[in-house]
Amino acid sequence: MTLSNEADFLLEGLTVSYMERGLAVICVTNSLDIPAIVPFKAAVDRCIDDNNSFVVVNLENVSFMDSPFVGTLMGCRRILQQKGGDLAICSVSQFLQDRLSIMGLNRVFHFYSTPQTAIADFHFLGSKEQFLLDLPLQRSCVTFLRRLICSVLTQKGFKPRLVFHIETIIDELANNAVDYSDLESKNFSISVSISRKKIVLIVKNSHSKLDKAAMSLLAGKYQNPVIDAESARGRGIPLIKMLSNSVNIDFSQTEVIVQVTKIVEV
Repeated sequence: MTLSNEADFLLEGLTVSYMERGLAVICVTNSLDIPAIVPFKAAVDRCIDDNNSFVVVNLENVSFMDSPFVGTLMGCRRILQQKGGDLAICSVSQFLQDRLSIMGLNRVFHFYSTPQTAIADFHFLGSKEQFLLDLPLQRSCVTFLRRLICSVLTQKGFKPRLVFHIETIIDELANNAVDYSDLESKNFSISVSISRKKIVLIVKNSHSKLDKAAMSLLAGKYQNPVIDAESARGRGIPLIKMLSNSVNIDFSQTEVIVQVTKIVEV
């Protein structure tokens, strides 16, 4: 993608270019300190007024940003997200990136190398990818599954911390499916839904036919797991609950279904 050199307006060192419908790039040439707050907010407001809810801030020519402006940047992002968009920063020098990381901005923003990479990620924002896998009840398949999904998430640019959490959740869920499926069952299944806002994992495995009392007992072990030498089910459920935003367990007479939702932090 080639960025336009035509600026819609120039406001105190802020050049705004409209790249495509709904998306704008703000290029900054001055230091981002208190005097720059009002012009920057005006530029973002102009983008919103023109129905551009996705904004990329190009910091290639910026060598300084103070903490009040960091707060402004995060505030503008919240406003854009409320309108269904987002704000990204790109082309940050290593010196400035180190300073911003000290202020904790790396926990809020992903530092894109170029405007094009930020725009490509915006194209992914709001989309949802979903796939379903049926796998043999073998431990080697758990390793394959874990590596496959983590590779997809890494390629999509998700933060390493989130990828690690998902890897741990998958490992626990899939190993439970392998360990506790009915002996006559040959496969277990996993459904994965990936969007920029959340990741949903659904693992299903079969078991012997259960009556209502047995299902109630099994549900109790999932909802209030006790991890000891005699635990028949629920291994790793406390850890999954700790790493997830929600865990839902459903039972039928022949199937256990665990749905885990992980919200993507912004």
